[in-house]
Amino acid sequence: MNRGVRQLLEGKERFRSLFEHNPDLILFQDAAGVILDANPAFLEAVRRTRAEVLDRPFRDFLPPDKAPLFQEKLAEAFRGTKVVFEVSVQLLGAEPRVLHVTKVPLWVNGQIAGVHMIAQDITTEATSRAIIEQQAKRLHTVFESITDAFFLLDKHWTFSFINSEVERLLGLGREQLLGRIIWQVFKNEDLNQFYRQCRHAVATGQAVHFEAFFEPRQLWLEIKVFPSQEGLSVYFTDITDKVKAHEQLYRQNKDLQQFAYIVSHNLRAPLTNMLGLLDLLVAQAGNAPEYAPLLSHLQLSTQQLDTVLHDMNTILSIRDKQEVSEPEPVPLAEAVAQVVANLQDLLEQCGGQVYCAIAPGLCVRGNRAYLYSIFFNLLSNAIKYRSEHRPLRVDITAVAAVGPEPAVQVVVADNGSGFDAQKAGPDIFRLYKRFHTQPGGRGLGLYLVKTHVEAMGGHISVHSEVEVGTRFVLRLP
Repeated sequence: MNRGVRQLLEGKERFRSLFEHNPDLILFQDAAGVILDANPAFLEAVRRTRAEVLDRPFRDFLPPDKAPLFQEKLAEAFRGTKVVFEVSVQLLGAEPRVLHVTKVPLWVNGQIAGVHMIAQDITTEATSRAIIEQQAKRLHTVFESITDAFFLLDKHWTFSFINSEVERLLGLGREQLLGRIIWQVFKNEDLNQFYRQCRHAVATGQAVHFEAFFEPRQLWLEIKVFPSQEGLSVYFTDITDKVKAHEQLYRQNKDLQQFAYIVSHNLRAPLTNMLGLLDLLVAQAGNAPEYAPLLSHLQLSTQQLDTVLHDMNTILSIRDKQEVSEPEPVPLAEAVAQVVANLQDLLEQCGGQVYCAIAPGLCVRGNRAYLYSIFFNLLSNAIKYRSEHRPLRVDITAVAAVGPEPAVQVVVADNGSGFDAQKAGPDIFRLYKRFHTQPGGRGLGLYLVKTHVEAMGGHISVHSEVEVGTRFVLRLP
């Protein structure tokens, strides 16, 4: 046997081996669709023997609605074209499957002798693909239904997904964004803050939340950026109206504050004159005793108005931080000692004692006058509202507080008459709120204490119990 004949026979054997052992379904058909040959995989799928399959049209094994498709593709292959398509089909006697079908014409002596059909079962892959597509549709529905604008940027800063709210707010269509790098769409100067925040999110792996002004659309946006291995997920909303409302509210507050200053200051001068005239009238009242009660009431009312205006000026000055020096390190023990010295006479009269445990070198950063006012009001309140059943004792302690920011924790505790802190609730530090009927007071002290503490960037809390005492905890910078 010559070499050429042997190679031909070996080639035929290899082809037959591939045909017989291929896991894909393989048929050889003529132009009418009649099966001229079928491999074991096909016979097993339709549960038929070779004799039951050969010389029968393939349409006998197809659902009626699929037969035209296969015949159309077969005719296309007989025109000399390789045909590839996917189809979901249930062959006669077989389970429903998704097949990837290839029809390849066989040429013999320049003519097409038949067509091989190779059908690969891709049911598993198609099912997985369908699940992924379904999940993608669900995500698309979710992202389209949320009120936030949402887009995805891949690792190359390219838009890979946007929802319709992005189109509306940015005034750009999907075709102008998808597949494009964000820097190609917008000018760098319009995205400076966005870029810095996103770079921070990528570097730290932490989400960022910020507000930025988008110049091209004249919008204030609230932006949330979430980094992942795939890129960045960006949500943003239009807060322009909220920002404008805040600006308007700020202007109104400034106008009201200015009005309050004008009223309080302009009333001071005529009120001072009234007080002077009243003093003269009271001095002359001895000649007209019938007017003395009326003058006394008028004098009391005028003095009360003077007190209110004085309090208003004090409060407005504190709120606006007028005439307040820059913060400085103030030795805490020194500030407390000055207050105790100035209240020493009152302490001796009531038999009270103040015990301080403050390290000499411990300082707080703030305003010396504010610190004096804080401790003066706290100590004078302790004296005023002391218990009738025991001598007054006030303990003042201060230590460096633990935390990320340097701070000092100060505790001022007394054994006075106390008050029901739970009943007082949020009114404790409010203006003109009092929790004792005796002795009299204006309810301004604790308001000033809290205002001064917060003006220095601190915080104050209070714990009190009737006939047990009161404990103030201050955290100062």
